[in-house]
Amino acid sequence: MPKFCTNGHQMEDVWTDCPYCARTGFRSSLPGVLGKTRPEMTATLVEEKPAFDPRKTVPLSVIKRAPVVGWLVVAEGPQKGEDFRLREGKNALGSAEGSDITLRDPAISSKHASISYREGKFTITDLDSTNGTYLNDQAEPLARSDLRDNDVIRIGETRLKFKCL
Repeated sequence: MPKFCTNGHQMEDVWTDCPYCARTGFRSSLPGVLGKTRPEMTATLVEEKPAFDPRKTVPLSVIKRAPVVGWLVVAEGPQKGEDFRLREGKNALGSAEGSDITLRDPAISSKHASISYREGKFTITDLDSTNGTYLNDQAEPLARSDLRDNDVIRIGETRLKFKCL
């Protein structure tokens, strides 16, 4: 018969404390008993409910994402071999964590460039980056240019191969 902690986590028979509860901060005031520690509730505290129940599977019809229309594959640079999906609409490239495509290269601006897909056409736009955006080994940086399948984009020391679907 399986052994469970007070929060419902399955445990090995030899365990006295649940490692899952210990890692996530579940504790009880009673010694040897696990339970969730709750902060003092005041009248001004408002609990936010998640958009969905994390314990249940979310139907695909609820998750509304723009369809994938292309890919970027890192051919050279710190993330060589990684690939990134391009979705319909605007895709921001940069070193900032909030970018649609986050690239870890010190020569890339936080908001470096964007790739847009509208009406079957891909366009890359430099967002006034410090080091510029280059297409297919051109000597001059671009401001805005159309993309075609198998184009190579260079930003910083990273080269990305563009593939459209």
